[in-house]
Amino acid sequence: MMFFRYLIITLLLNFIFIEVYCQANLPTHSPIAIESTTLDTIKLEKKYMTIDVLWLNDTIRVSISRQGEKTDTSSYKQPKNKGYFASKGYFFTNEANIQNCFSYALEKYFENSEDYSQNIFRETTNIDGVSLEKILNNYFKRISEFSTNPRKNLRKPISNDVLLAFVDNTGEIIHAVYYRDEIFYTKNGKLFQPDTFKYLNKFLQKNYGDTKQIIVYKIDDERVKEACAISASGSL
Repeated sequence: MMFFRYLIITLLLNFIFIEVYCQANLPTHSPIAIESTTLDTIKLEKKYMTIDVLWLNDTIRVSISRQGEKTDTSSYKQPKNKGYFASKGYFFTNEANIQNCFSYALEKYFENSEDYSQNIFRETTNIDGVSLEKILNNYFKRISEFSTNPRKNLRKPISNDVLLAFVDNTGEIIHAVYYRDEIFYTKNGKLFQPDTFKYLNKFLQKNYGDTKQIIVYKIDDERVKEACAISASGSL
């Protein structure tokens, strides 16, 4: 009996030691902060201002709500049709909100990242298509792309934790969404609440029928870390 008692105690102590050792040696790190620097004010209006921002190694154009100003929603009317957008309703709020789909998709991407953090893409910012393309071309990588015709392409599996760009027949990005764990995250203009959907085919039919191609992006760790290192060395 004594032998079995000592054996059990020894096994328990070994288990506790191994568990504590493993927890103590779990990899821990803080996300890399992607800093942004204001370069110039392009336009200053009552409700928002437009600025040029240095984001990593590129200049992007960002519109920002002026926090102290109130948005006049009295002129916003509910649409008469009962389509998808109407069913989601407008933003009837006193707070200025100008975030578009590009800013929202990037916000959700970095919000779910364990490796990076950022402070420019949020509820009060809006970026244009040219700026989005700079970010995707220089700091993300294409991992797949497919045509929306035939429609069966829209049922193909999509990699997890990615940003999707919807491209029309002129090659312009007309919408962007974030995808994670079989859920798409979207924001369809500044007057609408952020939304989610599960089926790409149905979403395109109701909202972005002009989409001819979808490009799937994931962040390029090597490029981003290299740009962060250059930025850090330049600030020394």
